[in-house]
Amino acid sequence: MLCIKGDALALQGLRTQRASGDVDVLVDPDRFEEFSDILRAYGWRDRDRQVLTPLPAAGSVTMPHARTLEHPHWPSHLDLHRYYPGFLGPADETFEMLWAERETIARDHLEYVVPSATDHWILAALHAARSADAAQTRDLQEHARETFADRLASVRDRAVVLRASAPLRDVFAELGARGPVDDAAASPLLEAWRRRLSEGTKDEAFVEQLVTARRFDKLALTLRHLFPHPRSARAFHAVGPGARGMAAFYLRRLAAAPGYARQYAEILWRGRRSKR
Repeated sequence: MLCIKGDALALQGLRTQRASGDVDVLVDPDRFEEFSDILRAYGWRDRDRQVLTPLPAAGSVTMPHARTLEHPHWPSHLDLHRYYPGFLGPADETFEMLWAERETIARDHLEYVVPSATDHWILAALHAARSADAAQTRDLQEHARETFADRLASVRDRAVVLRASAPLRDVFAELGARGPVDDAAASPLLEAWRRRLSEGTKDEAFVEQLVTARRFDKLALTLRHLFPHPRSARAFHAVGPGARGMAAFYLRRLAAAPGYARQYAEILWRGRRSKR
């Protein structure tokens, strides 16, 4: 696994130092479940059951890419990433390329395995773009001008190798590192990336996950989508204060369920027709 984001970015000179609320690691996608099981044996628990669908070999933009684990005796949670959206190549190949260029950094008398500075900057830029975080993108660009100085073109070339240059075309253009993009520029993953960055794609992502999920996971996925965890509901929806506010929100979701079902059916129908 590779430690990603957080303090590692600052220690590599890739962004401004700031407090982190969790620990992120990128795991070999072929051993993601194995590593999750090891952590569960040590008391870590899946916080929101986000990963209910298998990761396609080609990678994904809409499938859940991380599992959040928490432990009763640890103050912060752990995000296990099985893939990072924005890399448009096969999931296992992407990890192998990142792993081959890995570095170690020291912090508090310990060593951590992290992506190379170039690869880590690309990953962080994808994260900022996917989150539509303009301030974080500017911070990364400012540090790139200093850290990579006269070799910005080589960073862009590495993004081509990692098949991440098309999603970062505008970011590199603002850095003055224009150039050809990778051969994934016309891929379905890039189209999914663009839809993900636009408004109103959450329902499409849910339908794609529902189609891919295993039989019993379809029900769990539907219930979680209809009745999200209170923490997620308050973070992403208008929920009134206290238990009454939460109950009122769930009742509104229940009343709206038939409308959601029709909308999902239309999305599924459009998707099937487009593949013919």
